[in-house]
Amino acid sequence: MWGKIVTATDLVWFVFLFLVFYWYANKVVNLNIKEKPHYRYFTRALVFRMLMGLVFLGIYIFYYGGGDTINYWEAANAYKNLFTANFDQFWELMTMKVTETNNYKFWEYLHGEGVVHGNIHPSIWKRSENLFIVRATTFPMILTRGSIAGTTAIFSFFSFLSIWKIYQIFLHYFPERHKELNLSILLMPSVAFWGSGIMKDTLTMIGMGFFLDALFRRFVTHKIDPISFFIQAFIAGWLIFKAKPYILIAMTPGLLIWLNFDTVKQIKSVLIRVVVLPTLVFGSLLGATAFYLRGGERFGEYSADTVLEKASLTQQDLVRDQYGDNKFDIGAFEPTIQGIIPKIPIAINAGLYRPYLWESGSPTMFFSGLENSYLLIWSLILLYRTKVLGFFARIFTYPLFIYCLSFSLFLAFSIGLTAGNFGAMVRYKIPLLPFFTSMIMVLSFMKLSAKPKLEGPVVEGGKMKK
Repeated sequence: MWGKIVTATDLVWFVFLFLVFYWYANKVVNLNIKEKPHYRYFTRALVFRMLMGLVFLGIYIFYYGGGDTINYWEAANAYKNLFTANFDQFWELMTMKVTETNNYKFWEYLHGEGVVHGNIHPSIWKRSENLFIVRATTFPMILTRGSIAGTTAIFSFFSFLSIWKIYQIFLHYFPERHKELNLSILLMPSVAFWGSGIMKDTLTMIGMGFFLDALFRRFVTHKIDPISFFIQAFIAGWLIFKAKPYILIAMTPGLLIWLNFDTVKQIKSVLIRVVVLPTLVFGSLLGATAFYLRGGERFGEYSADTVLEKASLTQQDLVRDQYGDNKFDIGAFEPTIQGIIPKIPIAINAGLYRPYLWESGSPTMFFSGLENSYLLIWSLILLYRTKVLGFFARIFTYPLFIYCLSFSLFLAFSIGLTAGNFGAMVRYKIPLLPFFTSMIMVLSFMKLSAKPKLEGPVVEGGKMKK
């Protein structure tokens, strides 16, 4: 399979792009390092991300012998070939909606022009989010003349730029924790591995970083003009929505609190602030949930009714041993709101901390198990040191942590309820890991005697502004 998918030309493309991006990184570092010392992590984080992208590709070729990333590449390669063979048909396929009546055109056009070199998985044409990944992959495929390694390098590069923006957001509030944040955001192995290849997870992470950066610079630092903000937020939000629309729902409650925190902190009464913040958090969470539940066809197969039915069927599959040793079981439940309420703590635990180390049945699961064990231990230590209530008191003190906690719990619950197997779950959970892990690490290194402030410190020039 290696010779059919990755050739010597592919490796040349990867090395060439690696050197181009490495040169770019050094230039960025040289321009910023004097005023912003944290840029010393920039180049090494980029190298780590790109190497993980190459490892990801190698794992899928040598260990799995195929899979989603190969399916996306094969379909995008056919699109790339059709681009030169018949541009009119190419553009029609690029803009055509996924419907039962249109499915035959994908087959007719690609096979009619003889541009398909291999077997394209039929799910590519039947699911809009899969087809979106193929279409997004087509443009770097055209640029690299069909190189899967070169395209992976491009995905890895933009994934790095996105995660760097998330790192800078955290650094704005906690500049003294730059080393810990480097580990929890830039060098998180599972996030780099699953978020650097030709996958929906990578495009989701790219969209999240640029989306949060636009909101942060508009509503917190006020360093982006309205037009640039709208363009960046729209494109990034659209990217998330097309790849994984439920991520936007999970992000909404915490974002509403975080981005309106300046208004809340103007309230002089501490007592009123203590009442207002939790009310806003839970009110926003309930509002977003109600919007989602009443969204109906707006969310397609991710609508509430469809997701609950899918989750219930997944648990039935588990009873029939559908997933073998790779499964996890939260127990059967009815696909209703009342039916899932008792499963909330079990599902959240699964989404945050499983697979446990002893549940790891493969090399990729083993590293995820190590991360989860590390995170679980730090979480338990933190809860013990803060006596639980102190943990939530500090969460409601920092606006970014309100977002981190609400997003992580919402997404962890969704994953734990619907995933059904560890292989899917370790991929689905990577959007929450940088936020939840960073929150736990920063809080763990805070002195319990330190009196938290309602607003975090501001970073200018890499130094804390008093």
